[in-house]
Amino acid sequence: MTHAFDELDELIIQSMRDGGIPGAAVAVVHDGVEHIFTHGVMSVDAPAPVTADTLFMIGSTTKTVTATALLSLVAEGRLDLDAPITDALPELRLGDPAALAALTARHLLTHTGGFEGDIPDDEADWARDALARSVADYAELPQYAAPGASFSYSNAGFRLLGRLIEVLDGTDYDLAARRRVLEPLGMADSFFLPWEVATRPHVAGHEVQEDGSAAVVHTWGLGRSALPEGGLVSSITDQARYVRFHLDGTVPGGAAAPVSPQQRREMQERHADGAVPFDAVGMPWLLVDQYGTTAVTHGGNIAGIQRSTMTLLPDERLGVTVLANSGAGGALGAAVDEWCLRTLLGRVPDAARTPGERSAGELALYCGAFDAGTWGIELTEEGGMLRSAFFFTQPGDDDERVLPPPLLLTFTGADEVVRPEAPQTVFARFERDDAGRVVRMKTQGRTLRRMARDGAGE
Repeated sequence: MTHAFDELDELIIQSMRDGGIPGAAVAVVHDGVEHIFTHGVMSVDAPAPVTADTLFMIGSTTKTVTATALLSLVAEGRLDLDAPITDALPELRLGDPAALAALTARHLLTHTGGFEGDIPDDEADWARDALARSVADYAELPQYAAPGASFSYSNAGFRLLGRLIEVLDGTDYDLAARRRVLEPLGMADSFFLPWEVATRPHVAGHEVQEDGSAAVVHTWGLGRSALPEGGLVSSITDQARYVRFHLDGTVPGGAAAPVSPQQRREMQERHADGAVPFDAVGMPWLLVDQYGTTAVTHGGNIAGIQRSTMTLLPDERLGVTVLANSGAGGALGAAVDEWCLRTLLGRVPDAARTPGERSAGELALYCGAFDAGTWGIELTEEGGMLRSAFFFTQPGDDDERVLPPPLLLTFTGADEVVRPEAPQTVFARFERDDAGRVVRMKTQGRTLRRMARDGAGE
């Protein structure tokens, strides 16, 4: 097996070259044995080598830490996941009073709160009350669905959970998460605040230039209000410890586990259908059916300049996590996952889906604009396929916001489309109302609502 991991090491190096990734760290835990790989530099401007102790921003993988901290409060009897959230946060306001009355912590953990999920934060605001002030503005968020009705990935929901932790624990979110999760798991090289990171070896985020080279981006990428949804900065050594806990319950030094084995399993079970690329959602692990099995996953993206991925297959005793200091880290994570599934588990990839032809009349049923909140997708017919063009739904500085390029999509089954160049991967699924009309598009982890011709949601 040593030779096999030499092969993985070579794959990591080549993937970094192909993607323009200056530095990366990878951990694979298989059958209780840990393998760590580090390559490249922390910054192209100050090229110190990445080591097992180098700190990376893990982005939205932090949501699983927030959920673990919250469930520790449940274990102490201080929170009922199915009680109205206003029992603990009576001052909370939402735009829809009926939704507010029905909303529970379980809805937030499973991304089914129904209100706008992609909200800004102030990168310059690091005051201790930033999270409380952000949540105080939730009455302004549009309510798109009743709580529990539909999955749509929600940063706003996890910001609210962070505030809930603060109120129940009686301290700042970062301190509560440290005491409840990081310290019990021995994660001494994991931090939330930039001044904690600044005095330790840490990577800079990079963007890939047109010539394939990487350039440092001089930004932190988020503010204090966004800590619960994506603010943890951690080393690959600590991330391996975190993987081991959620994989098999390992806690170093005999410390008390943050949550019980039953709670840990419940976090990884299916609680609601997901939105492509996720087949289902746990609390809040994202479940993906692939390679003949179900992977328990999460990932993180900080402003497109740092990426993390984490994949668990508890029944097969495999856990993988990848940290990278450029946006291309997502492709590296996918390559490492694929290698592990093939080589360590002997699994074969899913068969490519067979595209089917649709007439212009049939395609017209799907054409139109679909709204995700702050962005949307316009579908038009082009050459027997759907042309998907992304757009922003709200005014903003478009010079600082980058849209994906238009894509062509082809059907492979009823209400399911793929990109012709990647037929093995579903790009979107459509949902219909009781009358058979196409009313929702599930893609990019969001549930997009079909917009009426006047621009309003249907």
